[in-house]
Amino acid sequence: MKLLLLVLSCASVGAQWNEKSIAQTGGIRHKPSVPYWTDKPIGQRSKFPRYMPPQGWEYNTSSGPVEGKINVHLIPHTHDDTGWQVTVDQYFYRNVYYIIDTVLARLLENPDRKFIYVEVGFFARWWGEQPEWKRDQMRKVVARGQMEFINGAWCMHDEAAPDYSAMIDQTTRGHQFLVKNFGKTAIPRGTWQVDPFGHSNTQAYLLGAESGFESVFWGRTDYQDLNARKNFTGTGKGFEWIWEGSQSLGSSAQIFAGELFGSGNGGYGTWISYDGDDPQVQDDPTQHDYNVDMVVDQIVQSAFEQASKTQTEHQAWACGSDFQYQNADHWYHNLDKIIHYVNLNGSVNLFYSTPSLYVDQKKKASSTWEKRYDDVWPLADDAHNYWTGYFSSRVALKRQVRFATNFLNTARQLGMVAGVSASDVDHPTTRPSPPLGRSWTDSLEGMIGITTHHDAVSGTSRQDVADDYAERMAESSTEVEAGISKSLQKLMGTDADFFHCNCNDEGAKNCLNITMCTYSSNHDSFKVIAWNNLASEGQSEKSLRIPVNGHQWTVKDEHTGLPVAAQVVPIDSRTLSVPLLYINYYGLDEAGIAAKRKELMNNATHVLVFNVRLPLMGYATFSAEKLAESEATHASIEKIPRTAAPFSVDNGVYQLSFDPSTGMSTTITNLKSKLTTDFEISWGWYQSSTGGCSAGFDNDAQTGGARANSSASPACSRQASGAYIFRPNSSEVYFPGPTQVPTLQVVRGPVVTEVYQTFSEWATHVVRLVQGSPRIEVEWTAGPIPMDSPWLPGSNRWGKEVIVKYKTGLNSKDVFFTDANGREMVKRQYNARGPSYPDLKVHEPVAGNYYPVNTLISLQDEAKGAELTVLTDVTQGGSSLASGEIELMVHRRLQADDNRGVQEPLNETMCGCNDINAAPGKMGAHGHEGDGGCWCEGLTVRGRHWILFDEIQEVRAERRIAQEELNFPATLAFTSQSMVSGNPVFSAIQTALPRNVRLMTITDNYADFNEGRTLLRFAHIYSVGEHPELSQPATFSLASLFAASRLRMKSAVAMALTGNQLQEEMDAKKFPWKTHDLTGGKVTAQLESNGKPFLKRFAFDPSDPKLTVTLRPMEIRTFFVTFEDDGKSMFI
Repeated sequence: MKLLLLVLSCASVGAQWNEKSIAQTGGIRHKPSVPYWTDKPIGQRSKFPRYMPPQGWEYNTSSGPVEGKINVHLIPHTHDDTGWQVTVDQYFYRNVYYIIDTVLARLLENPDRKFIYVEVGFFARWWGEQPEWKRDQMRKVVARGQMEFINGAWCMHDEAAPDYSAMIDQTTRGHQFLVKNFGKTAIPRGTWQVDPFGHSNTQAYLLGAESGFESVFWGRTDYQDLNARKNFTGTGKGFEWIWEGSQSLGSSAQIFAGELFGSGNGGYGTWISYDGDDPQVQDDPTQHDYNVDMVVDQIVQSAFEQASKTQTEHQAWACGSDFQYQNADHWYHNLDKIIHYVNLNGSVNLFYSTPSLYVDQKKKASSTWEKRYDDVWPLADDAHNYWTGYFSSRVALKRQVRFATNFLNTARQLGMVAGVSASDVDHPTTRPSPPLGRSWTDSLEGMIGITTHHDAVSGTSRQDVADDYAERMAESSTEVEAGISKSLQKLMGTDADFFHCNCNDEGAKNCLNITMCTYSSNHDSFKVIAWNNLASEGQSEKSLRIPVNGHQWTVKDEHTGLPVAAQVVPIDSRTLSVPLLYINYYGLDEAGIAAKRKELMNNATHVLVFNVRLPLMGYATFSAEKLAESEATHASIEKIPRTAAPFSVDNGVYQLSFDPSTGMSTTITNLKSKLTTDFEISWGWYQSSTGGCSAGFDNDAQTGGARANSSASPACSRQASGAYIFRPNSSEVYFPGPTQVPTLQVVRGPVVTEVYQTFSEWATHVVRLVQGSPRIEVEWTAGPIPMDSPWLPGSNRWGKEVIVKYKTGLNSKDVFFTDANGREMVKRQYNARGPSYPDLKVHEPVAGNYYPVNTLISLQDEAKGAELTVLTDVTQGGSSLASGEIELMVHRRLQADDNRGVQEPLNETMCGCNDINAAPGKMGAHGHEGDGGCWCEGLTVRGRHWILFDEIQEVRAERRIAQEELNFPATLAFTSQSMVSGNPVFSAIQTALPRNVRLMTITDNYADFNEGRTLLRFAHIYSVGEHPELSQPATFSLASLFAASRLRMKSAVAMALTGNQLQEEMDAKKFPWKTHDLTGGKVTAQLESNGKPFLKRFAFDPSDPKLTVTLRPMEIRTFFVTFEDDGKSMFI
């Protein structure tokens, strides 16, 4: 994300950074330190200037590091968004193709020149269109270190929204492309996360050190932290440090990290710019605009300025920015000149470099570096500009990425177990991802990879680009559905057709998330196959919910022949209304509207609910059949009048109490531990600022009390809330509609009890207690968020930031915990940051305390020994703004742009189209850029929260299992009741994995260029000190795990996380950085607050017949394995 226009105005080194400067190159004002040759009167000039063109106009660019001088590493780079203002296709053909093409030509001209490239998803497109001779040229410049792949992932992923599975997958895909086409010459050594809007610990240790990276650089740091770090000589804290991002792995996963200096205030551009029409270096003294002496003077000044804030005599200049080098001759011709002339000056030393070469020099300096654990959340560039809105922007796209990742995992497993190839499936994606491997999962893998981009899953692209991401994933998912069908046919020994309801069809035709499935609702009997991709012991029963027509159904286990306890629940009116929201009323008359309603309406009347225990990494089959009216009773939805007495519901584990007079829940009790506390679930929304003054917020960026709303004067800023920025007008939480007592409805039954709470027609949820389940489910539905608020005076067209709040009686003392991309939990405190930060002043008491919640957020009452955890199936912004409270932002609908470059408000519709009455590229009636002809309801989204409440250690034991089960649920396929299979149940593994280990990945997609081997990956899901037993190292045998299925383990070799090098080779390259704690021991205490880290990796012996693996807490290990395919299958 960047601005379209780079403003070439002054940027004082002492000022705080603003977004305009982040991607800016050049345009920095300098005061001359000497008179310039052309500024002198002609009569006072020397005959020739100090700097004359070299003989033959051949510039000397052969310099390298010089000890004792300021060494400036010139790092040519481009930053290429894989979609943002236009789609990934449009960016490639308009811009990126020419960047790679012209850079290659310029590198071939001069072996001293360097270039780094990040986005392999773009590079793969270029590579696929090149003749072999040109590919050989690229291999040549890669082999000799001129072209360096930095990061090397499919894209530059976001760090707030994706979970760790998606981050690893897309990085692995990029690295495997490099292995396939360049071998070991292109193994990335560092990562270049210059544009994301904050940085997670998981990026540092997992997608950093454990991926073979030795450095990570970025372009944005919180402005208060950045300003404090400018005083390097006084504090010893500079722009660079050693990041130890894992409490579990400690210094064994340290990485050299830091903010690029930019033009003095961070950013991934630098003091100079020679792209396109930018001012060029003119070294012909016969011309009036000769300026070499001026350029040299400015560069020397800039180098000395940066040296005063940089540790060691080496400094990095990031020479490039967004989509630059489309005509690479502009940059290289000028860089050749400045290297030549500045080195003639002799004050400083310039040379072509890369981040890897830069870090090599940092190693040689033998310096001692600041040690840091803190992440870079939340990010602010001014007192009222917090980049915390995008945590919840485009939540539907975020959820699609999360569930597509699960779907991909299921498909990989089925493809491996069944031995189904792409040719067997024969259903290629129409618009596939640039191909890499041989599997029918390849295109979906690539499409998810593109969408983890920091302007995609972040929710910060334009609407038509977001639509493109969603469409591409859905298109590739249809190929995967065909592959799953083929795999099930092979495993089950049938030629029956299988049908899917995974939300990949147009509109809502087949989407279980809104209780629509054409096949199940149009048949009086059917069979459902449920595949469980989890392989660990200790899983709870899965609750399957299938749309059906009619209220009398029975379910049978096809393996045992025994009936399965089932319950039929009426579909509530809110759910039935959702499909009709997809109608685009533009141009429709009454008859057209009626036809659309008939086309989109849900044919189901009820939900068939039953609980099952599924085989590990396997499937089970269940048959469902409609009964005659007289054969069973059915549940109905009971409306609870406001005058009714308080009541309670329970599932044998939890009890919830409700008060009809208030319409609210009142208490939660864990029936096993006997813990109880006040408990209230509520909805609300913050009014989005469109710029101006916010009453009650602190306006002084340098002063303020312990709580930032202590100032009586309003906080004034032109900043509006938008796709990136969250800025409410005040801390007030408004009721979602005209104030009323929420209504209560209840469904009771032997399988599930449900309580429906309606706060308004656009803010509802269902509290669901499945019998015997160790958690409470809250299924929330938000939208369509109204554009106006007529129930509030003077509220014309207020943007709304919608939250669900969980309020308890626990005393959490303003402390809470959020997960980092589904991995370690990070301690948070209201209005505070960790010890590596300066004394921070938080001037936005709401937005300044929001963090990304990828999978879970928790708080504790240590005196009571109780913990409340809320798990989520999609990344959302969240916080605890008062003791005992958790809030999660579930949806946003805004009326203004935040001026961060996307250039349209976040105003989504159910049709995925733009605004009514808007010509293409123009703003419509609702202030949204349009394509003309869109009249749709605002986007409505649905998701789930799981609530855990128990003694602290019990919650900690359960929450990691629940995290996997919520985000990686069973995948269902439907077929005819007449389908006969001799294999109604199946497991691909012989023994269960330990409870604290997850089987993450098994795929043969990369086998063709990895000696026919399969990539296998496991994760320890607990962190150090999280639980007394489950946080211990976990040991298991690969040979025992895969011993009785079609796949029998034959051999295994340990690899780096992404499979691009042997693990021992990666570990041997790790550099032992010398560090010190500049906070008087606070960082060390922070790192060891949950116990001592596990610094030493447990060795893996490939000659061990058992192929024994031991994982440290939070460790993820990747293997390349081979199987003995004996053609047999195991059934249980």
